[in-house]
Amino acid sequence: MEKIAGNGRRISRIIFNAALICCGGVGVALTLMRLDAAMALSAFTIQSNLLCLVAAGVTLARETARRNHKGKTYIFFKGMALTSILLTFFIYNFVLKPYFNATNQTQGGSLMDTLIHVVVPLMALVDFLVFEEKGRFRPWHPLGWTAFPIYYIGYTAVYKAFGGVYKFSEGAAAKFPYFFLDYETYGLKTVGIWVLFIAIGFIGFSYLLFGLDRVLAKIKKV
Repeated sequence: MEKIAGNGRRISRIIFNAALICCGGVGVALTLMRLDAAMALSAFTIQSNLLCLVAAGVTLARETARRNHKGKTYIFFKGMALTSILLTFFIYNFVLKPYFNATNQTQGGSLMDTLIHVVVPLMALVDFLVFEEKGRFRPWHPLGWTAFPIYYIGYTAVYKAFGGVYKFSEGAAAKFPYFFLDYETYGLKTVGIWVLFIAIGFIGFSYLLFGLDRVLAKIKKV
């Protein structure tokens, strides 16, 4: 019975991750078709979605090959992908959408936006909660996961230096992907404060995820 249950769980996870990859793939493809490809690929939303899709692909391959998921690199990478895609979810739904509404900008609501900003992040969270073995995150992982957001800030600086611009909605093209990175308009001090708050929120949420992982591991042992 235990073997049958294990096979059922494995097949369910294969199907679930395949569906996640399909949803994310469609969302990314629609974005690339709608927007300039280089510009779209320079958005944190797309990069975090691609990171999440790679993580889902690795999980799918491991489950298909019946390999265990004990690898230290694997679980660190899964955590970084999950926290990055959830950062996309929270920034879009709780920072950008209110900003767009306040400035009367048309943004979101399409299938493309729903897939990459809502569906993929929530599916990644469900994959962790339902399928991932708990108790393998380490106390330093949440700090390590900041590597991806830090990399992205550096990426935007390089992209801008080479003349890259962003135009995700109606209106003039912008030099920055998100208003809270626009130091030319708001000043370095203001942008620094925004980034600091986002960083604190990201690390805090990452440690909440770490704590949840530990709690669920203990519950499973009871």
